[in-house]
Amino acid sequence: MASTSPPSTTSSAMSSTTTTTVTAKPCIKCRSNPGTLDSRGQLVCRICFQKFISQKCIKQIGLLNKDVRSFSSQSLSAYHLSQKNSGPPQASSRRYLLGLSLGASSAALLQLLNENVEFQLSKGRNAPFELEVVHVSGAGGLGSGRAEREKVEEVVKRLGNRYPRFEFRVVYLEEVVGLETVDWEGLGLGDFISYTTTQGGDDDDGNDSTTTTTTTTTTTTTKAEKLRQLFDNLPSNLPSTTSRTDLLRLFTRHLLIAEARKSHCHALLLGSSTTALAELTLSETAKGRGFSLPWQINDGVLGVPSFSSSSSHSPADAGKKTKMDETGMLVYHPLRDALRKELVTFTKLAGEPTPIADLLPETDLSTTTAAVVSHKDLSIDEVMVRYFAEVEENYPSIVANVARTTGKLMRLFGGAGVANGDGDEEDGNPAGEDESEDESEDDERLCGLCNMPLDVLGDERWKGELGEDSYRDALVVDEGAKKMKQRICYGCERSIRG
Repeated sequence: MASTSPPSTTSSAMSSTTTTTVTAKPCIKCRSNPGTLDSRGQLVCRICFQKFISQKCIKQIGLLNKDVRSFSSQSLSAYHLSQKNSGPPQASSRRYLLGLSLGASSAALLQLLNENVEFQLSKGRNAPFELEVVHVSGAGGLGSGRAEREKVEEVVKRLGNRYPRFEFRVVYLEEVVGLETVDWEGLGLGDFISYTTTQGGDDDDGNDSTTTTTTTTTTTTTKAEKLRQLFDNLPSNLPSTTSRTDLLRLFTRHLLIAEARKSHCHALLLGSSTTALAELTLSETAKGRGFSLPWQINDGVLGVPSFSSSSSHSPADAGKKTKMDETGMLVYHPLRDALRKELVTFTKLAGEPTPIADLLPETDLSTTTAAVVSHKDLSIDEVMVRYFAEVEENYPSIVANVARTTGKLMRLFGGAGVANGDGDEEDGNPAGEDESEDESEDDERLCGLCNMPLDVLGDERWKGELGEDSYRDALVVDEGAKKMKQRICYGCERSIRG
C-alpha cells in the first residue's frame, strides 16, 4: 500500500469558504497550529485538513493496488495478455486512466495522485503507477463551438504543464458514434450508424483523431453533425432534459472506458465524491435503474460487452458478452469518502506555486442556489445536485449514510427470471430443468446502452403494471423478431422513449 504523502503548504491567501475564529483556537489534531477550518464539526488547521483529505484518497488507492495485484493477467485487460509472464503486474507497470471533468472533485484527485507519486519518488522508490488524464469535451451538452473547445484545450494544457509526469488529452463527445460498446442495433439506430460510419470524414485511413487535443475543422464538424443527427434519429427525439442529460452521461462513460481499454489501462479512476455518489444513487433510482446501483456505485470490475457487426445478434445472444470481453474493466472512486464541499476547499489550498483551483474554469454557483423558474428545464440529476448541496451543508452525515448504505448492496448476477430457491416452477420450466443454462444466460446479459446487468423479470413486471409494451416489440414488425430477448434496461428505455 502506498504511503501517505505530506500535503503541500502554499503561501496563498486563505479561502473565503474557510471558517476563521477571532480567538484563534488551536487545531484539534496537531494542537500546534491555529484552527482555521471546520472539518466535520472539528476546528483544524490547513495542514491537518489537507492530510485528512489525502488519507481518504490514499486508502482507496491502496485498495485499488491490492485488487490489481490479486487478479490474474486474464482478469483485467488486454495489457496483461500482451505480457510474456502471467503473474500479477508490478508497481511500475500499473497504468490508470483518470476521467477529468475540470471540476473540483476530479481536480482534487489529480492533485492527490501527483502528491503520492512525488512522495514515492522522493523516497528513492519507483513511481507507483502511470497515469493518463482524459477530458471528454462536449459532455455538458451538444453544440460546443470552436471558441469553447479552445478554452477547454487551454485549461487542459495548463494542467499538463502543472503535472508533467502525467499524460493529458482531450476526447470529443462525437467520438462515441459507432463505439462497439453501444448496441446501436438494439436502440433502433443500426442503419443510421452503418451509414454514418462509412462516410468520408471518419478517418478511414487509420488516423485516430481522439489521441490529440486538436482536430481538423472538417473532421470535427462532420462528427459533431453525426452526433446531432444521432439524437435527432432517436424514437423520442429526447423531449425531456432528463433524457438528454442521461444519455450525455452514459456516452461520456462509454468514451472513458473505451479510452482506458485503448491505452491498456488497468483501471478507470473517477473523481466522484460522497456527495456525487449519493446524488447518483437517488437519480438512477428515479430513472428506473435501481437494480444496477451496486455496479454503478461500488468499486470493482464492470462488464464491457461488444456489439460490433461481427458479434452475434441472434435472439438467443442479444445483449450477451462475447468471450473477449469477459475480463471487463476496473472502475474505482478514490474520493468516495470525501464530501464535495471538502474537495472544493482542498483545491483552494493545495498545489504549488498556486492552488489548483486557479487553473480550473470558473464555475457558476447560481446553478445550485438560484430559484427555479420552471422545473421543466431541470433534469433529475440537477434536482439532486440542488438537494444535496443544501443537505451537505447542514446535515453531512445524511449524505454519507446514503452513499455508505448503497455501498453495502451486493452484485447479484441473474437476479431474476431463474428458478427460485424453493424449487418451484417458474416461467414454465420445471425445477432443475435447464436451470443452470438459463441462469448462465441471465448472468451474461447486459444492457445495450448503460452496459449494466438486466433485471429482466423486474423490468417486465414493472412494464406490465404500467400497461406498456416492450420497447423491442414497438420497433419490430414480424412475429419472429418479437421473441428477441430484451436488450436494454427499463431506465435506458425511458430515456430513449422520453
